[in-house]
Amino acid sequence: MFRRSSGSVLITALLVLTALADAPIARLALPDAETAAILSLTNAQKAQQVISRLTFGARPGDLEKVTAIGAENYIRQQLDPYSFNDSEMDKRLAKLSTLNLPTPTLAEQYNPPKPKATPTPQTASTPAVQAAPAVAETPQPQTSPAAKPTPTPKNPNMVVNELRRAKLLRAVYSDRQLYEMMVDFWENHFSIYANKDSDRWLLTAFDRDSVRPYAMGRFRDLLGSVAHSPAMLYYLDNWQSSVLREYPATKSRPARKSGGINENYARELMELHTLGVDGGYTQKDVQEVARCLTGWTVRKPNEEGTFIYNPNMHDNGEKTVLGIKILAGGGISDGERVLDILAKSPATAKFISTKLARRFLGDTPPQTAIDRAAKVYLATDGSITAVLRTLLLSKEFFSPSAFQSKVKTPFEYVASALRATNAATDGDAPITNWIARMGQPIYGRVTPDGYPDVASEWLSGNDLLSRLNFAGSLVMNKIKGTTINVDELIGGTDPSNMPARVINAVLMNNAADKTKLALVNVSSKEVPPVTSPPAKPTDPDRALAEQMIALALGSPEFQHR
Repeated sequence: MFRRSSGSVLITALLVLTALADAPIARLALPDAETAAILSLTNAQKAQQVISRLTFGARPGDLEKVTAIGAENYIRQQLDPYSFNDSEMDKRLAKLSTLNLPTPTLAEQYNPPKPKATPTPQTASTPAVQAAPAVAETPQPQTSPAAKPTPTPKNPNMVVNELRRAKLLRAVYSDRQLYEMMVDFWENHFSIYANKDSDRWLLTAFDRDSVRPYAMGRFRDLLGSVAHSPAMLYYLDNWQSSVLREYPATKSRPARKSGGINENYARELMELHTLGVDGGYTQKDVQEVARCLTGWTVRKPNEEGTFIYNPNMHDNGEKTVLGIKILAGGGISDGERVLDILAKSPATAKFISTKLARRFLGDTPPQTAIDRAAKVYLATDGSITAVLRTLLLSKEFFSPSAFQSKVKTPFEYVASALRATNAATDGDAPITNWIARMGQPIYGRVTPDGYPDVASEWLSGNDLLSRLNFAGSLVMNKIKGTTINVDELIGGTDPSNMPARVINAVLMNNAADKTKLALVNVSSKEVPPVTSPPAKPTDPDRALAEQMIALALGSPEFQHR
């Protein structure tokens, strides 16, 4: 056995990983459509498929559990998230104090008003500068109590930071894996940029109150909840949208106008949230929807941050949306009518079904599966669970062409690496910053279209290099607040049969020949020493184990799901 330094471990791992992962898609031997039609997945592959698609990655023992109960039964369990006791997850989240605070409290504590400067009182006879008296004057008793000092404001970044931590912790530790994946899916579908002013504290209620209760319910309920969300109304400027009012000139004031509709939310509501860009709407429809939603606003975003309907801002005239007339005088019901129309549209059924199929079946999902899911959407009044059941129990989901055909996003990659290594993590900035470094800061998409769910977005050289650097740092316990136990993960650091043990623990016993060969070669060859000695002696067997685990985490098999 050759002695390896920790520095050479990381260097060699990155070199081998780069050779393996420079084009992950091309490395996977997927059958063509004709071959796939006559093939089927083995039971072990079915178990791997449901773990890869319904969860943020396998934890030690998951493959055996799913194989034992059957892939279809596991799907049915995950479709009923509240059948799980997630009390341990609740205990972890209890440490994040901002998650359950109401929005006004968050605004008050993390966006306190700046204290006004108090000018120094001076009298006309008092010069600006006086010489110090020779004898100190006797202090006089105060006639009124001193003003209370302004409390030190809390770090405004803490609110979003705890929300990011909660998202990662749920992905890593929650037993309600499919539910958490759907929360992630919808928060990307209804994407909001966390750093737009008041959204820094409005976003907590968006996650807690607007998305989570409806993530696997009816789409219309979810759509309505988001439409009433102060975070969304603020982000897409609908809170400022108002009927245009014109005031004639008077003797003391010239003619003027006030208000005016803002089309941002109306446009994204149709293009990104419901119908899709090819959903058959016109610019006139955008304007009419914006008119329907005037008066849907936010009370004092910087202080209270709650939804209100302001009738003085609403356009009460007659509107026509997608050919459907909405009578004058409807008030707030105009907006509700719009949401009904959009949620029931066949275009929305197709758009939502396509995005869900892309998420669970592959980057280019079969049209047959999309059409079937859209039909179920319309027949069940937009039941998200019914659509999921249709997709996840379909023959397309279990086809060889779908197996390992998706590439993990940075968030999925980090969460799956933590799950695969059975890591202990606090989910704090040192780990979430790695996700941002890979190109996907949590709640950090500036534009409202959300992060793309296709492989091409995440396969640049810089993205892959960041993943490989992360893998090396993780296995060597160099990320503050996150640790892994190598001995527990692979059953000790005895070098005998180590490649097989790593493949079994990290890759669900699924590795291509090139990956196996790379691991065997690393275990049998001497690694050149680095020029400077390590800070402290390193156990060579442990260093070898760390290197192999890092190789497995960077392999094409692990970067796919």
